[in-house]
Parts: sequence; structure tokens; C-alpha cells
Amino acid sequence: MSDRPRVGLYDGLRGVAIVLVVLSHGWQLWPVGWIDSHAWVRPFFRNGNSGVTIFLVAAGFFMFQALTARRELTAMRPDTALVRRIVRVGPTLWVFLVVAVVVSASDGSAKAWHADTSTSVGHVLTYTWNWYVQGNLVTSRPDFGHLWYLSVDMQAFVLMAGFLYLLRRRPVGLLWALGAFYLVLLWWRFHAADTEFIFQVLVRTTVRIDPFVVGVLAAAALPQLRRLEVTDRALAWIAALSLVGLVPLLYWCDHDLAYLHWGGTVLEWDLAVFLVAVALGARSAFVTSVVGNRPAMLLGRASLSLYIWHYPVFMFVQRHTDGWAWQARTATGLLATVAICVASERLVDRPVSAFLRRPGWRSMDDGVPAWLAARAHPAVAQLRTRADHEDIGAR
Repeated sequence: MSDRPRVGLYDGLRGVAIVLVVLSHGWQLWPVGWIDSHAWVRPFFRNGNSGVTIFLVAAGFFMFQALTARRELTAMRPDTALVRRIVRVGPTLWVFLVVAVVVSASDGSAKAWHADTSTSVGHVLTYTWNWYVQGNLVTSRPDFGHLWYLSVDMQAFVLMAGFLYLLRRRPVGLLWALGAFYLVLLWWRFHAADTEFIFQVLVRTTVRIDPFVVGVLAAAALPQLRRLEVTDRALAWIAALSLVGLVPLLYWCDHDLAYLHWGGTVLEWDLAVFLVAVALGARSAFVTSVVGNRPAMLLGRASLSLYIWHYPVFMFVQRHTDGWAWQARTATGLLATVAICVASERLVDRPVSAFLRRPGWRSMDDGVPAWLAARAHPAVAQLRTRADHEDIGAR
């Protein structure tokens, strides 16, 4: 299977995820009484947690592939991967924070919320936002609330990069270690869900990173799974069934406790099965029609912008449309989100993606220290030459 169709299917899966996340925050725009009273509708409008799980499993899967794309596992460079990750996510987030600060200063929203904007921005920038929110719910900015995911994602990236680097020379041992680590995280998630305040549990790093670990484990197991030589027809069925399985799993994960127990656990493994099947070459007209269609792929490619911008835009519209009919408020919120994200894609995300595709990034393949040393060497030589000339001139 060519790389482009495979990536397109992954984009489409992320498109499904961002739709779930956006719909889960729609309570800012539309009434939810009817939705909550109809069990057959509620899972599609109240399942942001499942959408985040899709993002985390996919992020772990892609992380391992990125670390081993041009090098073997034994020669991986986690520092280079981390720099690329920060460059990929950072600019969109930084632009959003600047706009948010300017807007809050002009409309007085921070004072109305009694929010500490500078501290909130600092924790978002350092990817410690979810830690701050746990103990400072009153003074944290509510329109930044959804950004806990970016913090958990980056923390999981750093943790897993170190984990993989330490075990890079033991591929089989790595699988066993990842499996053991996952079981510990799974036990902790069940324990925390049963004994602690549900809000704090839902933004805690140690409770939310197990989908990321599952994604890493699935990608690390690919070399072993390729030896099974599963037929293309079987792979197509596996991918299709894993997609179909998402629907009942959304119903299972409808409530927080169900999600934090077996619902979320089965969901993350179902997603891992789909990612592996596609990576092994699954071809299916059904899979392509569900997650390989153009709208789903476009949403997936724009998922970073949509994730960052949609919730604060919804809150801004809700705050400034008091007395409007919910239909008008919803239309305004959605159109504003689309317009801002289109601008963000063209002005920020596309240039960043083009920058990351430049051949110059290959000079960082040997690691950030080697890259800095190579950049510093010509500068040092130039300074020495200038000093020599000045010394000769003085004589």
C-alpha cells in the first residue's frame, strides 16, 4: 500500500476525533437537554474523551514511526524528534495565546472570570497546564481548559522518548517493558477513577497517557506482526471491523466512569488494531468511504487548529450573544471557528509544515548537540581568524 493512501486514512481517523471533540463542547452554543435525554444521540455529542483517546493513540503510533523513519531504533534521536514536535505544534499555539491575551484585555473576560491570565499562559507554554488546572481551577482561564490535552501529549512524548532511548538496543525487551508499563498505568487509572474527584482524574497525566503508550506499543510491534503474513483480505476485514466497533464503543464510553474503566481500555486497543491493520496494508472500500473521504481527511489535517481554536471561539460567541436564539449562536460560533481555522491553516500551519519538509532538517539527524556543534564550528573559526588579523594588525 502506498504511503499517501495510508496517511489519508490516518488523517480521516483524526477527522472523526476532532468532530467528537468539537461536538462535546457544543454545550456552549446549543441546549443539551434534548441530547442528554436521548441515549441514542448523546454518545455522539458527549464523547470528547473518546476523541482525545483517538488523538493520543495515533500520536504514540506516529511518534515511534517518526523516531525510526530514517534510522533504526538503535540509532534513534529523541532530541531531534522533540524539536520537530515543538516546531510543529508551537506556532499555532503561540499565535492563539497572543490573540487570546489581546482579546481578553479588550473585552475584560479575564476579570469577569477572575482568571490569572499570565500564569495560565505560562503553564500552557511550558506544557504544564493540566498540572496547574488540578489545583487552581478557580484562577485558571476557562477558555484554555481544553488545552490540557496538548500538555499531556507533550509530556507523554518526552516520557516515551526517554523510555525508548533507554531500551533501544533491546527490541523484544522493549515490547515486554512497554506492556508492563501499560498494565501499571491501567491499574492506576482504574484505582484513581474509583477513589478520586473525577475532574482531577480526567486531566491527570498518569491517568491519560496509557492510550499514547498503546500507540507506541502497536508501532513497536509492527516488525513482529509483519512476520505473520496476514492476507490482504484478512487485513481489510480487521480494519473494517475495528472501525465498525467504534460505534458501540462510543455508547460504552458515554459516561466518564465507563470511559475510565473498560470502555476506554477497549477503545484504545480497537484503535491500535486499526492503525496496525492500515500500516500492514489493509485495503477496503468500506474503510476508504468512512475515513478516507475528502471531508474527513481535510478535518484531520486541520485538527490541530480546530482543536486549539474551537472552544475559546465558542466561549467568546456565547459570552457576547446573550439573548440570541441558539440556532443563530451556533451558526455564528461554527462559522467563526471555520474562518479562523482556515486563516490559521494558510498563515501558520502550512508554512510550518513546509518548513519541516525542508532538506535542511536532515542535518539534525545526528542529534541537536551535533547540529549545534556544526553550526558553532564555522563561527568559532571566524572569530579565531578575526582575532589573528587583529593581532597581526596590532604588531
